[in-house]
Amino acid sequence: MSGRDETERGEPSAESPSSAESPSSAESPPNDVSPEEPDRRRVLGYAGLAALAGSGVAGAWYVSRPDAAPDPGDASGEDESGTDEDAHTDEAADPADPPDSEVPAVVGRYAPDLYFGALEKWFPTDPRPYVVETDQGAVVDGFTALDEYSAAFRESDAPPAPTVFYNVVEAAPGVDAVQYWLYSAFDQFSVNFHWHDWELLQVFVDRESGDPLLISASAHSRASPNNEFLDPEISEGSRPGILAEVGSHSSASEVNGLVPSFERLPIGDVVSDVTNDAIDVSASLRAPFAYGLPRDEGARLPFVLPELDSVPLHEHPSLSIDRTDLIDERVTVGSWRGLPTPPDDLPLREPGIVIAHPDSAVDADATYALEPLSPLREAIGDFVGPQLSFEFAVPGFAEDALASHITSVGIPWEQERFTDPLSDVTDPAHRRRIDGAEPDGLANRVAGRVRQLRAGTAGALDGVTDGAADAVADVASVSLFPLPTELAVRLASESPTATVTRGGVFEYLRVEPGPHLLVANGPGIAPVASRFVHEGGLVRVGGDGGLAVVASEDAGWIRGDARETDGVERVRVAEDYAGVVYDGAPVETDRFAVAVHREGRYTVEVIDRAGVRGAYRVTPDSFDDDGNAVRRRVRTGKAALARSLRGELDELYALAASLSPDGDGDEDTATENETAGDRQRERTASDPVRDGIARARESAIGAVEAAENGEERTADDRLTAVVSTLWDVRDAFLRDDQAGYSDAAVEAIDPKALAGIERANDAIDAPL
Repeated sequence: MSGRDETERGEPSAESPSSAESPSSAESPPNDVSPEEPDRRRVLGYAGLAALAGSGVAGAWYVSRPDAAPDPGDASGEDESGTDEDAHTDEAADPADPPDSEVPAVVGRYAPDLYFGALEKWFPTDPRPYVVETDQGAVVDGFTALDEYSAAFRESDAPPAPTVFYNVVEAAPGVDAVQYWLYSAFDQFSVNFHWHDWELLQVFVDRESGDPLLISASAHSRASPNNEFLDPEISEGSRPGILAEVGSHSSASEVNGLVPSFERLPIGDVVSDVTNDAIDVSASLRAPFAYGLPRDEGARLPFVLPELDSVPLHEHPSLSIDRTDLIDERVTVGSWRGLPTPPDDLPLREPGIVIAHPDSAVDADATYALEPLSPLREAIGDFVGPQLSFEFAVPGFAEDALASHITSVGIPWEQERFTDPLSDVTDPAHRRRIDGAEPDGLANRVAGRVRQLRAGTAGALDGVTDGAADAVADVASVSLFPLPTELAVRLASESPTATVTRGGVFEYLRVEPGPHLLVANGPGIAPVASRFVHEGGLVRVGGDGGLAVVASEDAGWIRGDARETDGVERVRVAEDYAGVVYDGAPVETDRFAVAVHREGRYTVEVIDRAGVRGAYRVTPDSFDDDGNAVRRRVRTGKAALARSLRGELDELYALAASLSPDGDGDEDTATENETAGDRQRERTASDPVRDGIARARESAIGAVEAAENGEERTADDRLTAVVSTLWDVRDAFLRDDQAGYSDAAVEAIDPKALAGIERANDAIDAPL
C-alpha cells in the first residue's frame, strides 16, 4: 500500500452534505517518464555491484553515474540506473562486467524471506506479462493484471511468477541502500483499494564492512511511520524476514527470531521487531511510533469490498474475476453504515504462504526470482486503471457529509525514495545515525487513541482515579472499552491520507503546518471528527490524545448551533465518570455534532469566538426519540456556566448520598408531616459533606436566577458562596475521620468538589 500519492477529489463542505458517490471510473492517462535531473543521487548499477561477488574489495560496491542524464529515447545508451542494457549491439561489453543474470552479492545476502497471511490473494509478481500497447506506449493495465493474475492463481493454486526486484542506491557517504521492490496486481484493504501495488524494503549497508545498519519496511504511505530496526543482527546463513499485511502488503521486519509474528514491544529477553522511538500517544499510553502489523498484533480489521461504477468488482462486466479472487468474505464488510454494532467475530491473522530467496534456509512454499528493477523502466511506460475511491462519513449538525478518499499508484522510479532512499526513513534517531540529518517533517506528528464508549462500568473510568472506580460503580453508567474492531482514520488537509488503528492507536508523520480535519470511522460505529491546527511537533488529537466512539445503535447525538449567538471555536464533552470523550474544534463553522452513548451524563463545554466560556448539561432525558439532544442557541457567559454548575452539583450530591457513611441514599423522601428540605437538613446535620454540597447547590440555584435577571453582583455573591462551601466540603475530608467517608469515597468526591470550585470561579470571571 505504500509508495502512493494520496489525493482528495471533491470533498464536500460539511455545511452542504452530499449524497454517496460512486468510485470514479475515469482512467488516468499514462505519465511521461522524465529523465533524471543532473543533481539527482547516483544510482548504483547492478552489473557494477556484482564485482563484489568476485572480490572482497569494498570499493567495488559503488559504480559512479555520469552527471549528465542519458537521453531516455536512446535505447542504445545506458539506462538511468547506470546499467548497460545494450547487450544486443555490436559494442563489446566491458570484460569486468558480469552478465546481467548475476545478482550482486550484497543484494543476494539480504534478500528477504517473505511471510504472508493465510487470506492473502496477491503475491509479489512480475508486471511485464500484463503490459498492453496503447497510443501512449506500453502500459500495465489494471483490468488485464487483475484478470490474468487471478486466472493463473486459480489454475495453479500457487502464486504466479513470484518476483522481487532490486535496486541499489548510495544513501550517504559510505552507506548504500539495497532496495527490494515488490509488485502486486491489486490492493484491497480497510481504507482503500486500487490497481497495482508497489512495496519497498530497504536495507542500509555499511559499504566497508558489509554490515546492515538499518532495515526499513514500508508502511501505508509517506504519512505513516515505517517499521524500522536499527543495527539488526543478521547471522551468517540467515536473512531478514518480512511480514506482509493481508491485502495492503504493507510490511514489518521480522528480525527477533520469533517467526512468523510481529512484536512491537520486547517479550522477556526477546527484543521487539522495531526500534522506532516511543511517544506519548495519550495521557495514559506510551507506544513506539511505528505502523506495526495490526492483524498480527491481535487486531480485527474489516476489509472493504471494492466497487467500480457502483458494481462490486467481481460482478463488473469489464472483469472476469470471481468473488473468491478477492479477500475472504469473513473479513469483508460490505456496508459500514448499515450495521448497528461493530463486528466482533472477524477472523484474526493466521500464517500463510512463505516465499523465500532460492538460497534461503527457511522451509518455504515457493521461491522468488530476484531481478533488477531497471529493465522495467524501459519496458513499462505507466501503470493504469480506473480511479477507485473510499468514502468517509463526516458528522455534521444536520446530517453526515461524505468525503471521497482517493489513492493512486506510486511507480517506483517516479518516487523520491527511488533515488533518495533516506527520504523514506521515518524515525529521527535512525535518520541521524545514517547521515546526521534531522528533517523537520519527521518530528511533525499526529497521534491519538480511540476507544469505544459502552454501557456498564467494566471498562475504564478516566473521570475518576483508580482508587475511586469501585466506589462509583453503582452510579456510573458508561465506561471506555478497547475497540472490538479497528477503525479507519482519515487525516484531511492539502494532501489527505488514511490509515487504520492498531489497538485503537493512530499515528501520522510529516504533517504539514496548518488546519486539518481528522475523521475516525468504522463498521457499526457512529463517526467522530475533529478539526485542529498543527503548529509543529507532536499533536495529540482529542481529549489529551483520546477519542471515543459509540456503536450506531447506542448513539445519541449532541448537536449544537451557535450561529445566532456568539459562535463556537472549541467543544469539549466530558462524561461524569468516563471522562473526556471529545475535545476539538467543530467540524462546521459555529455548529457541531458529537456522538455519545445515550446512557451517559455529560457536560458540554464551549468557547466562543471571543474566548468566553460556556457549558451545559446533557443527560439521558435530554435525547429525543430520534436520539438527538439539540441546543439550537448555544450560549456562553455567566448564566450558562451557573446552570451547568447547578446540574453538576445535583450529580455530586447524588454521588455523595450513594457513598454516605449512613448507607442510605434516599435522603429526600419526606414523611407526611415534614418537607423534603426538613428531611434533607435532618439527614445532613451530622454529615458535613452532604450538608456542604446541599448548601452549595442552593447557592448555585440563586446564582442562576440572578444571572438570568441580569443581576451580576448578586450572581457573583452566590457563586462565591458556592466556592466557600465546597472548600468546607474538602476540608471535612482532612479531618482524622474523613467525616466518616472511606478512602475510595474521598477519592471519588473530592476531585469533583474541586471541579465545582473551578466551574464557579469561571462563572464569576465570565460576563453576563
